[in-house]
Amino acid sequence: MSQSHIILVRHGEASEGWPVHPDPGLSELGRRQAAKTGDSLIEQIPSYQLISSPKKRAVETMEIMSKKEKGAFQLDSNFIEIPSADIQLNEKRDWLIRIFTTPIHELPETVQGWRNNLIAWLTEAEGNFIVTTHFMVINALVSYIASNNQISYFHPDYASRTEIFIKDKKLIQLILGDDKKTVINL
Repeated sequence: MSQSHIILVRHGEASEGWPVHPDPGLSELGRRQAAKTGDSLIEQIPSYQLISSPKKRAVETMEIMSKKEKGAFQLDSNFIEIPSADIQLNEKRDWLIRIFTTPIHELPETVQGWRNNLIAWLTEAEGNFIVTTHFMVINALVSYIASNNQISYFHPDYASRTEIFIKDKKLIQLILGDDKKTVINL
């Protein structure tokens, strides 16, 4: 019998939007959000595998939450933002809004591949994990679990926790993070 508890934590608020900086760190509010989430996870952190998206705001969120050195967690590119390198900055917001409501089978190949990699990780995960990641990653995984036909499922707030409980490769419980209508900073 195998059991897994996966806690997906959306990074704290970023200090800048995409047009200003391609990989911003956390704002002061984002740092406080990460610290608050870390305080609520302090008992679990020592017994969980810690993973972060390589994006700076996710890394900083994990560093603040874990209160440890960088080596205490692994970077995993599976949990990076939705691939959008070929989208012009001035078109990114509209593109994301379209992607959010596009049926899964109509998504661009790069987005489908990214989603499939996330799903593969989830279906193979064994053990307990805390992962700092991004809005669209959390939605891609939750929409898969819920058999939703779109990537969109909900609007996880900054530094919110979405928890997935799996027993013998079957979902037994899903707890969504705090829901917020998030404005995508561009």
